[in-house]
Amino acid sequence: MNAQEQWRALLRATSQPAASAELAGLLQQAVRLGSQLTPEAVSCSITEMDGGNTRGVAYRTPVYSDQLALDLDRAQYQAGDGPCMAAAREQQRQNFDATVDGTRFPGFTEAAIGRGVRSSISLPLPLGSPHRSAAINLYASSRHAFEAEQPRAAADLLARCVSILLNSDDASRAAEKAADASLQAARARARLIADAEAVLMATHSVDRPDAMAILIRRSKAERRSVFQIAAELVATEGVTR
Repeated sequence: MNAQEQWRALLRATSQPAASAELAGLLQQAVRLGSQLTPEAVSCSITEMDGGNTRGVAYRTPVYSDQLALDLDRAQYQAGDGPCMAAAREQQRQNFDATVDGTRFPGFTEAAIGRGVRSSISLPLPLGSPHRSAAINLYASSRHAFEAEQPRAAADLLARCVSILLNSDDASRAAEKAADASLQAARARARLIADAEAVLMATHSVDRPDAMAILIRRSKAERRSVFQIAAELVATEGVTR
């Protein structure tokens, strides 16, 4: 199913009730679309905030496109703040630029730059509960990746779709199932990146950080995602996965 078909399926799902099993796949499909929203987009996740427990406010990431998205969300939780938390907490759009917002979210900025992420956008997802809220987070390898009209409109549409899905019956259970699917997908993408790095290390005589830097440079130059570049490298070199 190509991106256009995935969008159509997602939009159809928001117009009619869906079973829990279907919701899990739809949420996973939504973050996958988010991770491909622009050529510079690399990851997408959903942050949920729960303020209705005795231990205070808790944040979690039930659905994510890959390990990178989960790592970036967790970096914010560990730092105590970040754009995904602010969007869920304040229910306001959060635009992040690693170059200019470093003092606002220092812990997250360090984690983002260390992983090749230069910008993000987090959009609020109202959940219809006084204690719970959420946000969808899109991460990119370049600055200003989501500021043009087209990606902003697509991100807004994606947020509306996800909000509808999360407010559907049994959405919480669906999110848990989607998290399991996320883990499997994340492991597969991590293996893909590792294989691509190994190819570059062998063919360019570089170490692993330099291999990742090459992937990121190619991604920016060719306006394709890091994962597309990695898949092409692995396929070209005939790596058995």
